[in-house]
Amino acid sequence: MSYFETNDGVPIYYEDHGEGDPILLIHGWTMNAEYWWQKNVEALSEEHRVVALDLRGHGLSGKTDRGHTLAQYARDVRELVRTLGLTDVTPVGWSMGTAVILSYVDQFGTDRLSGAVFADQSPKFHNDEEWPHGLLGEFSGEAATELATNLEYDRPSAGKPFIEAMFADPPDPDTVDEMYAQTTKTPTNVTVDVFLDMTYSDLRPVLGEINVPVLLLYGEQSNIFPTDVGAWLEGEIPDARHVPFEESGHCPFWEEPEKFNEEVASFVG
Repeated sequence: MSYFETNDGVPIYYEDHGEGDPILLIHGWTMNAEYWWQKNVEALSEEHRVVALDLRGHGLSGKTDRGHTLAQYARDVRELVRTLGLTDVTPVGWSMGTAVILSYVDQFGTDRLSGAVFADQSPKFHNDEEWPHGLLGEFSGEAATELATNLEYDRPSAGKPFIEAMFADPPDPDTVDEMYAQTTKTPTNVTVDVFLDMTYSDLRPVLGEINVPVLLLYGEQSNIFPTDVGAWLEGEIPDARHVPFEESGHCPFWEEPEKFNEEVASFVG
C-alpha cells in the first residue's frame, strides 16, 4: 500500500503499476480505485504507468470532515502528480473524476498534462431552459436537496437504486449489495458534502481552456446522463473526440472494458 500526505495532513492512498507514459485514474462519487478499476489496471499497465488514487474521504484514503469540494480534490490530485514527479500524464476521470479534472484545469491549466479522458459526466448538473444535459435529464435544486436528505437518513434507499441505474443491464442483487458496500467506505457526511458541491458547480466555462487532446467515452444507454452530452462536449472542447459505447450505461470501463482499455491505451500511445 502506498500513501502520501497532503499539505493539510490527509493521507491519500494510491496504487502505482507498470512503466511508460503515465495514466492517472480518478474514480467517481463515493467510489474507490481498487474495486472500480479492477477491469482496467492490468490491461492498461502492460504498456503504461498506471496510477490510481482514492480521493480524500474515499476508499482507503484518510477520513476527514474538511475539503470535500471539487476544487480541493483537484488540489490533492495536483499534489499527487508533483509528489510522484509525473509529467505528460493523462488523467482518466469517470463521472465525478471528470469534474475533478475540469477543476484541475480551472486552477492549474494543463500543466503536466498531455491529454485527458472523460467518462460519462456532464459539466453542469442542473437542467434549465438552456441546458438539457444535466443529471438524470431533469435534475434541479429541489431534487438535489431531496437526494441529500435521503442519503443522510436512509442511505441504502438512495444508494442502491443509484448503483442499479448506472448500468445498461443492472447487476444482480448480490452484486449491487457488494458495490453498495464499497461506497460506504465513504462516510455519509463526505458523500453529501461533495455531492452538493458538485451539484451546484458549473464547469462549462473551463472547456475552452483545455489545450490538450481530450477523449470522450460515453455510454449510449446512460440513465445518469441520458442526453448526448458527449457529442455536445466534442463541439465545445477545442481538440476532442467522442467515442460512444453502444452497450454501456454510466460505466463504460466496466460494461465494455476491452473497448475502453483499447481506446485509452491508443489515445495515450
